[in-house]
Amino acid sequence: MLEVAIHKQLDGFRLDVAFAVEPALVALFGPSGSGKSLTLQAIAGIVTPDGGRIALDGQPLYDHTNGISLPPQVRRIGYVPQRYALFPHLSVAHNIGFGLFSLSHKERTQRIGELIELFSLQGLERRRPHEISGGQQQRVALARAVAVRPRLLLLDEPFTALDAPLRTALRQELLQLAERLALKILLVSHDLADAFALGQQVLVYENGRIIQQGSREAIFFHPATARVAELVGTSNILPAVVERVEPQTLWLQWQGRRIAANPAPFAPGTPVYLCVRPTQILLVRPDRVAERERENLFHGRLVNTTMQAELYTLSVQLAGSTAAVDLEIVLPGYVYHRLALDREKEVLIELRKHELHLVPREQP
Repeated sequence: MLEVAIHKQLDGFRLDVAFAVEPALVALFGPSGSGKSLTLQAIAGIVTPDGGRIALDGQPLYDHTNGISLPPQVRRIGYVPQRYALFPHLSVAHNIGFGLFSLSHKERTQRIGELIELFSLQGLERRRPHEISGGQQQRVALARAVAVRPRLLLLDEPFTALDAPLRTALRQELLQLAERLALKILLVSHDLADAFALGQQVLVYENGRIIQQGSREAIFFHPATARVAELVGTSNILPAVVERVEPQTLWLQWQGRRIAANPAPFAPGTPVYLCVRPTQILLVRPDRVAERERENLFHGRLVNTTMQAELYTLSVQLAGSTAAVDLEIVLPGYVYHRLALDREKEVLIELRKHELHLVPREQP
């Protein structure tokens, strides 16, 4: 168990966070400058908080009240900073073995060899960091961090310097490595894809505070606030008002339309945000409308389409709306072409009850 309750004041910025996690794979996610890296540095012992406590598996690493602040080398925590911080004058092998001076020459050589093989760095032992690729540099940095067999591995934006295909491949390698070595990992990312591909638990940061924490499924599909919804890519955050509450349905008013949602703890008249992920809006073929009972079925028109790789983002204006765009829908390319949306601009949209999530909204 990792327990953190610290605060740190810097020029124009204050970090004030508290959490307790069982770090199998935990992601600190949020915009740049929100305090994620500073948290990692405090856990690693590189930065000393102004107050609070950090403990790992019951052992205090830092305790302001009791005057405890273990030096980094005693904490047995592996740390990979942004850009990896490899020693440019050392070879791959010497970088990996940098923290193994307590071992005999034979043990150190054996450990380096094991890590060279584990991280698929054979043939690169004598090269220096500038002579290998970004992906290889990352493997060297990871190998150096796990060489000391850390109790916890901290990764600060591990894929920032890599292109998209390599990021995807190395995410899978990291997951396999974590399972193989039973590593406990705490990673920092401002990239949604990295955080949610790797983080079994997610802590959402903003302005030096944690604004939500939980499983990635909870954060992704049940954000606690409109701001969290925005950060995790919920592009449809719609201001609505609770109209009526029934045992099986909560009825909303949104732009003069009635929306049925699953029951939620809101009273009639409560202003809320209706959140629906752009990937969870269903386009219905007219010939299939009668196949089952439909929920929240609306007519709309495509007013803009953006293609990114194999995904299409559709901007939709609902029939009778005065808004330029009412909803955003994201769907795979094969669906886009199967529905002939390059030609057919009139669409039927279904907002399924179980895909709708409500969060409180303050009165204007």
